[in-house]
Amino acid sequence: MKKVYTEEMKQYISNNCKGKTIADFQKEFNNTFNTNITVKAMKSYLSNHKLKVGHKNNRKFKDEHIEFLKENVKGITLKELRNRFNTRFNMNVSESSISSLKAKYNLKSGIVGGQFEKGQVSWNKGKKMSSYQYQRCKATMFKKGSIPPNHKSIGSEREDKDGYILIKIQDGHKNKNWTRKHRYLYEQAYGKIPKGYKVIFADGNNRNFDLDNLIMVSNAEELIMNQRKLISNNAEHTKVGVNIAKLLSRAKTR
Repeated sequence: MKKVYTEEMKQYISNNCKGKTIADFQKEFNNTFNTNITVKAMKSYLSNHKLKVGHKNNRKFKDEHIEFLKENVKGITLKELRNRFNTRFNMNVSESSISSLKAKYNLKSGIVGGQFEKGQVSWNKGKKMSSYQYQRCKATMFKKGSIPPNHKSIGSEREDKDGYILIKIQDGHKNKNWTRKHRYLYEQAYGKIPKGYKVIFADGNNRNFDLDNLIMVSNAEELIMNQRKLISNNAEHTKVGVNIAKLLSRAKTR
């Protein structure tokens, strides 16, 4: 049932709603007129009559807070920014609140996961380091020719996210320094694997690097093997399946 407001009620709302939250004013109104108006109903009335409540100065974060964030956000982590903010204003704002403010005002530190974004110019570019800063950083500075402690030598192995063994084949080429071991061994024995081909394990064990267990198939042949369930844990059965897939692939091409 639609609530009917008397003229006295309408006048009261118009004269007294400003500078208060909707919830506080709803309680005040009900106490004054002995009614049971809900917050939702009061909000709807205020919206329909274009009446605004609250006050800009009641917000938690003032202009000076936002300006501080703008001036200090560059080149520091969210944790550090939050610590500086709380120290400056003697507050206890959470990291999530600072993060929300950064998003709201499109403020970016220039670092993601501890690293600068691609194309991002460092906040201290062109600035000279003081002697005090130099002495503090000197011990941890990277020196030409130094080898990082986490450096892996050529021939080292590790496991990738898909469970395959990777082997390091070179230095200085970033993500091209590593390749899957079974592919590497196959190419060392038989030459480069053509584009559109891959090497599979005949017995399904990706830790068995015996050359007799490594078989090169085309992407089309592997698809046929998967569709027709021609891949087995038995190496000999898989090899037969490879031959069947090759025949089917050739027939389809014709």
